[in-house]
Amino acid sequence: MGEKISKKQAAIFGAVIGLINGIFGSGGGVAAVYAFEKKGKMEARKSHATAVAVILPISIVSAAVYLFKADILILNVLQASAGGVIGGLLGALLLSKISNNLIHKIFGVVIIASAVRMLII
Repeated sequence: MGEKISKKQAAIFGAVIGLINGIFGSGGGVAAVYAFEKKGKMEARKSHATAVAVILPISIVSAAVYLFKADILILNVLQASAGGVIGGLLGALLLSKISNNLIHKIFGVVIIASAVRMLII
């Protein structure tokens, strides 16, 4: 089921997750999954779902800052968001049907593929 993390741990996790997400525009969810699984002893489904819930307010704050401070193409944001909402809904529905073992494998492949792509570019 998982241990409840302390308020101090939650604040530290949140600060690190927010920093990573704010700087890179993503990646905070990866840190959140790790923190919740390894430190909070959550099973895979619960840690992934919790990570998504934690990333939402962090992403809203980061997006607001970027909207006012950066050159963002709003049309691209709207188009990608439409696809993202559909993908997010499908992913959330599929999460309950996938075994924890398969979740770890898929997550690992995505992380490795992302890392390789980042190193090549």
